[in-house]
Amino acid sequence: MCTSLATYMKRENVNDAQFAALVGIDRTLVNRLRRGKVKPTLKVAAEIEAKTGGGVPMQSWLAPSEAA
Repeated sequence: MCTSLATYMKRENVNDAQFAALVGIDRTLVNRLRRGKVKPTLKVAAEIEAKTGGGVPMQSWLAPSEAA
């Protein structure tokens, strides 16, 4: 499963450790989020949206049926 986080990180040439430091979360959590293995809490999703300037919106973590 490719999330918009993975797309963002690839486009910005940012690795897991760099993104983790930016957002203030653990590198292993970034790895699991990027691979679509887990979903972030609302707080983490909001922080990701803020730190990426909207590049990874909170809505990107919702399933298509949830986003409607």
